[in-house]
Amino acid sequence: MERGLAHILIVDDDRAFRVATAALLKDEGYGITAVTNGEEARKQINERRFDLILSDLVMEGMNGIDLLQYIKQRAPDATVIMVTGFGSVQTAVEAMRYGAYDYLTKPCNNDELLIKVRRALKEREKSEELERLRDLLESAANFSNIISQNSKMKEVFKLVRQVAGTDVTVLVLGETGTGKELIAKALHLNSPRREKPFVVVQCSAIPETLLESELFGYERGAFTGAVRQRMGKFQEAEGGTIFLDEIADIPLDIQTKLLRILQDKQVSPIGGNATLTADVRIVAASNRDLDAMAAQGKFRDDLLYRLNVFPIMLPPLRERLDDIPLLAEYFLQKHQALARQPIGGFSPSVVHAMMNYGWKGNVREMENLIKRAIIKTDTPEIISIELPSSGSKDSGKIDEPPVSAEPASTASMPYKEYLEHVTRDAEEKYLLRILRETKGNLNQAARTMNVDRKTVYRKIEEYGIDVSKFKG
Repeated sequence: MERGLAHILIVDDDRAFRVATAALLKDEGYGITAVTNGEEARKQINERRFDLILSDLVMEGMNGIDLLQYIKQRAPDATVIMVTGFGSVQTAVEAMRYGAYDYLTKPCNNDELLIKVRRALKEREKSEELERLRDLLESAANFSNIISQNSKMKEVFKLVRQVAGTDVTVLVLGETGTGKELIAKALHLNSPRREKPFVVVQCSAIPETLLESELFGYERGAFTGAVRQRMGKFQEAEGGTIFLDEIADIPLDIQTKLLRILQDKQVSPIGGNATLTADVRIVAASNRDLDAMAAQGKFRDDLLYRLNVFPIMLPPLRERLDDIPLLAEYFLQKHQALARQPIGGFSPSVVHAMMNYGWKGNVREMENLIKRAIIKTDTPEIISIELPSSGSKDSGKIDEPPVSAEPASTASMPYKEYLEHVTRDAEEKYLLRILRETKGNLNQAARTMNVDRKTVYRKIEEYGIDVSKFKG
């Protein structure tokens, strides 16, 4: 804090000391409030925040120790210097034990008083700066790769913060590329387990024959080739979090062992007789309908019940239209090193194309296509982007030519105005598509859009849509 901005409260019933100290500190540029007793000090502390409090130890009514205890209850981080006329080491030690930063003895030497005040304020400044950095680093670590201003994603962040501090099992659901692993990591980094391992298991990427040994480990001699003991992923994650991505791909027999871990917190390595305690928080994810799989006998009902304690559903990118320009800029900055020259942004035609594309691969697909556009661009802004055909089954081929330029009436708009224009255009098209799919059933449309019925009504009125045209 700058010295001129620091405000100091002086609490002392000795008028001569109070007036002289106030004058000395005012001359140094500090803001000063001076009161005569503990009760007046309490009122001041309840009304505003002070950077430093100078309080006498011996006062009528509420003494300095009582006031110090009240201050520490009300504002635990407050910086307090006690003042005593007795010079008693015992009194000073007691004050320090209750949280005083330092103490002064009367009569006070002005230089000593100023040195202690400056030191106390400097220490407070350092402490506050460290706290700001800690908050900043924690925030950056937990959500730095989840770029969103969308209301649905803000609800997701709210759910993450609500459940992160618990050991409750979380099931993250969403389409491929929506950021399920990022949410799992945010859960871990916001939890008391943040200092312990975060272990990721891509269940779909491990062959069935190896999955059991990967998850649970094995003892030496458990099977041919097991020449030494191997730790499983659950053991690696001890004390931390294990993220089971695409859990729908786990075979039924291994699901049984996983159920035991969820029920009893125990894991049995292959070939071993002993069971090991598994102090692990489980976060699972799937892009498939686990309820439907359970109904078909392809996923255990009891395992699903254990996993689905706290579900978090991630919206697809097509339902986060307001995030598309934001994400595009983020990925452009992230991958600038791929460019042959600095790239300043996207042309309006490219923004328009991205806002109207279906993004079947969601955020992951967007990042890959922008990386490709950066590599191929030789102009100061990205003026074309190759988007797969909307009818493509994501074959990896580019079926459409680069987007064409927009009409001059929109292409010449200011950037922010243009973004608002294309967002509204895309929102209207999205609403029309939902109404077609639901045959004008507004309750069903609201459920599909994951909004309330009032929002659907408001948007229909806003865009002047005749719902009767969609009723079949």
